[in-house]
Amino acid sequence: MAKAFAALTLGLCLALSAFSAVGAAANKKSPDWAQLTPDQQRILAPLASDWNNFDERRRKKWLLTAKRYPKMKPEQQQRLQAQMQDWANLTPEQRRVARENYKKLQKQPPEKKEAVKRKWKEERQGLPPPKAAPAPAAPPSAPAPPVEPR
Repeated sequence: MAKAFAALTLGLCLALSAFSAVGAAANKKSPDWAQLTPDQQRILAPLASDWNNFDERRRKKWLLTAKRYPKMKPEQQQRLQAQMQDWANLTPEQRRVARENYKKLQKQPPEKKEAVKRKWKEERQGLPPPKAAPAPAAPPSAPAPPVEPR
């Protein structure tokens, strides 16, 4: 009987420690939007509607970004805010395509990555693309009409 009681007590202790470990892991979960500080909410405002759907990894990434935000230069802060707003305005399908394109770009050689970045930057700034070599003159589309003698 004492052995059975000792076994039951040991089993309960193990079960309780397992439950407390699960509870501790749940408490370490990144906060929902309502649990963010006012500063975090202000910085991450463009992501508010999606925040509670983010996975743990993505929330932690954005919390680290919010932590670095006050140390950024004003132009970096503006760029980050614009990027978050652009991302928030994308449809789920557009986001999926953007993620796929990013993964493809990461597999490219450095010179290809740099060319894509340059092109993207020019498009974002509204700059015309760099001039390429002039194209050869195109032949006339229709032959000139014959000249009639007088």
